Amino acid sequence: MIEDEDKKSSDISGSLNSFQKVIRQSGPAATASYGLIASILIFTYAGWYIDELNDSSPMAIIIGLIIGMVIGFYHLIKAMHTSKY
Repeated sequence: MIEDEDKKSSDISGSLNSFQKVIRQSGPAATASYGLIASILIFTYAGWYIDELNDSSPMAIIIGLIIGMVIGFYHLIKAMHTSKY
């Protein structure tokens, strides 16, 4: 009976260690993807704000979206190349 409890304890410990390893490895990818989303949203909002101030067509929104995507993907690629798995 004690052996069963020890086996269950080691199974849970092994599962938690595996889960911790997966979370630790996915951290850089999650951070980079959040950065991508944030840069797209921030620059798109800035473009919308500029369009509202100038009462212009959606050119600033499109430019802001493109700039946000370029910067976001740059940081995503940089994070993927520098992270060590």
